[in-house]
Amino acid sequence: MTDSQATIKEPAALGSTRGFWRGLKARLWPAPLTSVRSLKIFLEERAALIAQKCAIDYCRGKTGLASYALFTEEPFLKALDVCRWETFVTVLGDLLIIVEGSLRQHVTAAQQPRLCEALVGLYSEVLDRMPPPAHRAHGWADAIASFASRLKEANLTQPRLALDVADHSAKRLFDTLPIHSSMRALDEEVVYGAVRFRMIAVSQEMQRRVAAADLAQQLLAAS
Repeated sequence: MTDSQATIKEPAALGSTRGFWRGLKARLWPAPLTSVRSLKIFLEERAALIAQKCAIDYCRGKTGLASYALFTEEPFLKALDVCRWETFVTVLGDLLIIVEGSLRQHVTAAQQPRLCEALVGLYSEVLDRMPPPAHRAHGWADAIASFASRLKEANLTQPRLALDVADHSAKRLFDTLPIHSSMRALDEEVVYGAVRFRMIAVSQEMQRRVAAADLAQQLLAAS
C-alpha cells in the first residue's frame, strides 16, 4: 500500500469512528426536549413504539411458531392495524396527561386552562396530519373529544403519573388485540404489565429530558 492510499483510507475510518461515538452519545445522553416540536416528535415516537411493541410482542408470544403464518394473513394484519392505531391514539393522550402534570407547577392557576387547551391542540395536530386509517374514515374527532375531556378531569386532581394512566392505555390495547377473546381471557395482567412497564420507562425518560418551565411558556404562547 502506498502512502497516498493510506491517507485516502484514514479519513473514512476516522469518520466511521466519529459517527459511532456520536450515535452512542445520542443514545446515552439524548438532547433535552426544549421546544414544542421536539416534545411532539418524542411523544409521537414513543406512543407508536408502545403500541407497536406491546401488540406485536403479545401476538407473537401467544401464537408461538404459528405467528410466522399468522403474520401473513390479511384479516389478522387488518385487525392488528386497528389495534395499533387505537392503542397509539390512547397512549399519546395518556402521555400528554403526564406532561400536563409535569408542566402544571410552572404556570399559574389562571393559566392552567390555556395549558390544557394547548395540549389538546398538540394532540389534534399529531392526529390531523395523519391520513385516517381504513377503520376510521370519519377521522379522529371522537378521540380528540375524549382526550380533551380526560385532560380536563386530570387537571382537577393531583398531577397524574405513569401508573395512574397506564391501565387506560392497556385496556384499549387488550380490548382491540387481534386474538380471539376466549384465547386471551387469562392474559389481561400480562398485557397490562407490559404497557405499565413501557409507560413508566417513557415517563422517566421524559422527566429527565423535558425542559418543563420553557415548554410551559411556549405552549401558553401558542394557545
